[in-house]
Amino acid sequence: MDENFRVGIIGGKGKMGNFFKNFFEKKGYPVEVSDVNTTLTNIELVKRNKIILISVPIEIFPEVVKEISSFVRETHWVIDICSLKNEPVKVMKKFLKKGEILATHPLFGPYEEDLKGKTIAFYPVRGKEIVKWFKNLMSSEGLNLVKISPKKHDEIMALVQVINHFWLILLAKTIKDSGFNLKDLIYLSTPSFLRQLHILKRLAKQDPQLYAKIQLENPLGKKFRNLLCRNCKDLAKAFNSEKAEEEFKKHFILAKKVAEELEILLDKIFPEKI
Repeated sequence: MDENFRVGIIGGKGKMGNFFKNFFEKKGYPVEVSDVNTTLTNIELVKRNKIILISVPIEIFPEVVKEISSFVRETHWVIDICSLKNEPVKVMKKFLKKGEILATHPLFGPYEEDLKGKTIAFYPVRGKEIVKWFKNLMSSEGLNLVKISPKKHDEIMALVQVINHFWLILLAKTIKDSGFNLKDLIYLSTPSFLRQLHILKRLAKQDPQLYAKIQLENPLGKKFRNLLCRNCKDLAKAFNSEKAEEEFKKHFILAKKVAEELEILLDKIFPEKI
């Protein structure tokens, strides 16, 4: 590995920062980290490393970018991994006048042991060499790379992340309020419901503060939460009405059509998965 390709991770003591520290080290890259409790400062880290990965909470991201902006040179490659892309890209464009810049969003958490088949979204802000290097590196791990604009990314994340997490919290609250014994619920679960419980159990390892930011900082989150709740209310009213069977069949057929489209697309995009 070329010694000039040193990696510096700002926020390297955090969960995702540490994940990428281990990732780059396994790939043979020298890695240094800076964080609130390190002797190495963000500015010193930038001076010592070519590749700068910024892995900090989105609320302090602008502050960090401003702090290092005067020390980023033409030879630097800067990467962010924020879960939202529109505002971070604007910040990087505004303050980082030199170097190559790549906006990314790993669509997986820090506890993944195998990245094969996982997805990482990216958007080239400036420069071509960083994109070529990044795509080759991530592809070598079996990751799926999706190029997408920051605006479109954030719109889709309002459904993929915001509604997914909202649904899981809603499911957990409904289970809790039902009064059922969890062990009985597990023993009597159908295969499909058991899969949902396995997804829900992943929240046990997650950071409430991080999930709160994902849920509340996406500007389109409110729109999709309200849409979900409106649909829940409408369906409950329909299924409780005198025409319940007719209404159920109508909505089930709609769901089947979506499912049929999903079956075709999922088999095409992820042919190795069931």
